[in-house]
Amino acid sequence: MNAMTELMLRFQKGRRSTFHLGPFLPIAAAGKKGLVFNDVFRDADTMTSAARLSFELGFESTVLPFDLNVEAEVLGAAVAYHEGFEGHPVYPTVARRPVQTADDILPPTDIGSSGRMPTVLRALETLKRERPPRGAVGVLLPGPFTLAGQVVEPERLFVMLLKEANAAKAILKRLTEFLQRLKALYVSAGADFFTVEEGGAASISPRLFQRRLLPLLQALFSQKPLPMVLSVTGGTDPIVPFMTDCGADGICIDRKCDLGSAREKIDADVPLFSRCGDHDMLALSDPESIAAEVRHCLDQGMTTVLPPADIYPPAREENITAFVRALREDPSSAGQ
Repeated sequence: MNAMTELMLRFQKGRRSTFHLGPFLPIAAAGKKGLVFNDVFRDADTMTSAARLSFELGFESTVLPFDLNVEAEVLGAAVAYHEGFEGHPVYPTVARRPVQTADDILPPTDIGSSGRMPTVLRALETLKRERPPRGAVGVLLPGPFTLAGQVVEPERLFVMLLKEANAAKAILKRLTEFLQRLKALYVSAGADFFTVEEGGAASISPRLFQRRLLPLLQALFSQKPLPMVLSVTGGTDPIVPFMTDCGADGICIDRKCDLGSAREKIDADVPLFSRCGDHDMLALSDPESIAAEVRHCLDQGMTTVLPPADIYPPAREENITAFVRALREDPSSAGQ
């Protein structure tokens, strides 16, 4: 049993846990601590401080890294860091994608020493030493299709899916094998859980998801050394039945989805998470409205809800506190 398992057991006993599956980067709070935005992604101490903010703001989990480009960089992709635009922070993006065929996927022998992996591993190990009692430290991992979109030009990837099935299958298979290796590395560094983000899958048809991607996700989730949650950002209503077939320990869907319908399609004993509120809710709304939005999502049968990504305008700390308080004061938290 690890920290994430303990949190889930506490929920089953009637306590609404305030863990999130992240990553959640509160921009204003980071700025108040003097953290440089781009250093959050590439400096171990800054990444650690940014991840620690989740605990300081009342959440019972934190997740790193803060972007989905780490694995692509290990495979040879070039990542660009941006200085922002008119005060708006801009997340890193992939500037060059190195893969044309499966033969171009050549993971280094020592993955832990490649790209930004030493930074992420060091931050993870530090957080594990410092974490508060019953706090969980998770790792954000791209799914095979999302990772493919980071290392293969997207237009080329979609053409292969539709017209070169064997070529696409070979690439996705090798990326899945690479992700299996990464899981073992993160486990050894002390991770408590994985959030596998497969948001790219929302852009393909349910038929393609079932035929091309489902078997690979089943393979990825067949080996679960830690609790593993499957997250798909975007419109997932048509693929919810297939998501349940992946073998994940929990499922996270987007707020755009029909939450009540998704809960009906998923076994009651499978934790179901969703993001809560528009991207600017924590910046522009008020505590009462935030509490109402949280209650609305929970009333649809969600196990717990996740804060929206903090981009711009930045979230106000009092609103983040209101979000956490709404979870803790939910009627189902009577056992707290």
